[in-house]
Amino acid sequence: MDALVRRLDIGGETHAFALRDRIQMLPQLSRYAVVSLLALAVDYSVYLSLVSAGMKAALAGMIGYSLGLLLHFVLSACFVFDAAAARKAPVRLFGEFALSGMAGLAVTTIVIATATDGVGLPALPAKILATGTSFLLVYSLRRGVVFAARR
Repeated sequence: MDALVRRLDIGGETHAFALRDRIQMLPQLSRYAVVSLLALAVDYSVYLSLVSAGMKAALAGMIGYSLGLLLHFVLSACFVFDAAAARKAPVRLFGEFALSGMAGLAVTTIVIATATDGVGLPALPAKILATGTSFLLVYSLRRGVVFAARR
């Protein structure tokens, strides 16, 4: 079993990450993926509905993204993570959640710019690469920082 364990020294504490721990994370990651897809569906549905009703695309995008973010927060707090274990005020929890979403937006922008301008990838493969990268980063931030259990 020791061959499957990697030890990490952080601030004088040794942490062990076993394959077993990663496998146990899969149900949570799966729930997070479903919640992300639902939030994305709300985002796009609202955006497309508002644009087709005559609203400016930028405003419709902001409203759709905001409603998707709000839905994602509620579902994440109820079904994905243990919000009570974080021991944070709801306003702080939502603020950190929103900031992690902004980090995902920044990474998405950087990956797309690098992939298209730097490497020469077409827009769609660049967006797919950015989506996967952003998804993993934001999930890690939300799991390890926003909803991390406090002692």
